[in-house]
Amino acid sequence: MKRLFMMLLVIALVLGTTVGCVQNNPTTGQPENGTAQEAPKKPPMVYKLGNAGALGEPAAIVCQLFTDLVNERLEGEVVFEFYPAEQLGNEITMLENLQVDLQQAVMTAIDTLGTYSKDFNIISMAFAFEDHDHLFKYLESDLADAAFKVLEDQGIHVVNFNFKKNPRIIFGKKPIYSPDDLKGVKFRIPNIPIWEKNFRTMGAVPTIVAWSEYPFALMQGVVDAGECTKEAYYSVKLFEAAPYVAEVDYAFPLEALSFSKTAWDRLTPEQQKIIEECAEIAAEEFNTTINTKWQEDKKKLIEAGVEFVDFDKEAFMAKMAPLAGQLESEGFWGTPGLYEKVQALR
Repeated sequence: MKRLFMMLLVIALVLGTTVGCVQNNPTTGQPENGTAQEAPKKPPMVYKLGNAGALGEPAAIVCQLFTDLVNERLEGEVVFEFYPAEQLGNEITMLENLQVDLQQAVMTAIDTLGTYSKDFNIISMAFAFEDHDHLFKYLESDLADAAFKVLEDQGIHVVNFNFKKNPRIIFGKKPIYSPDDLKGVKFRIPNIPIWEKNFRTMGAVPTIVAWSEYPFALMQGVVDAGECTKEAYYSVKLFEAAPYVAEVDYAFPLEALSFSKTAWDRLTPEQQKIIEECAEIAAEEFNTTINTKWQEDKKKLIEAGVEFVDFDKEAFMAKMAPLAGQLESEGFWGTPGLYEKVQALR
């Protein structure tokens, strides 16, 4: 009896194993009812976008808009993460990050690209351009092709440079009517050599101060005058310590959206097209908003007691004219006669 019981137990175990095996298709390993197991999803590529602007500043706002647009349209294939307020480093550091694909995108002032492609330095020369249209004539001409090619060789691909900030103004603790009023004045500049050339030529004493320390430097007398784009003058509250403004419009800044060339080349043509379209939409929104906001800000500044002085723009331009030859001789740009060629595009 015991032997019979053991044989029945073995038979039951064998039958149980056989039934269990036939539940799955022997070829595919899938259940016999035809329900396929989903293949694991490929994780999205994560692209980091950086900007120096603090949250609430125009550049940071448009970066967030671009991030939202592109994430919606790429449907999870590529996911953009936005890091404002120099979380990934200052502009130069972030451009260095692009070169080695540590971050994949950045929005910077286009003249910052002059660090890697010298011809872009002319964008920072005071009074080299008469307006944004003049600047775009240069950037969209064959004359600028070589400058963009140098960037590509350095691992930086510019996707869009159509983010138009307001022109740059000069302001101080006293009225500035002409370059004579800047003589001996401690004038704030960023750590960019061509800016030192600009304002020393105007007669000022250039003093390097970090952007984050700018308002305090004015209040504490480290500097007594400076410059910025129109919208920044109000948003950063620089007017509180320096309430005299000359709207000389000495330069016409642009923000540029640039990618690591390695990261750009990883994308499919369809993904690249979506990113370009989203950048253009964001630029249009930025340009409309920033111009409207300045009109509103200017009214607030006047109500706050800021004085917009009458200035002699011709005197400023005459003072700066000799600088072009000096800058070229010192290697600030590589194309011979670039300043004269740019003037011919007026």
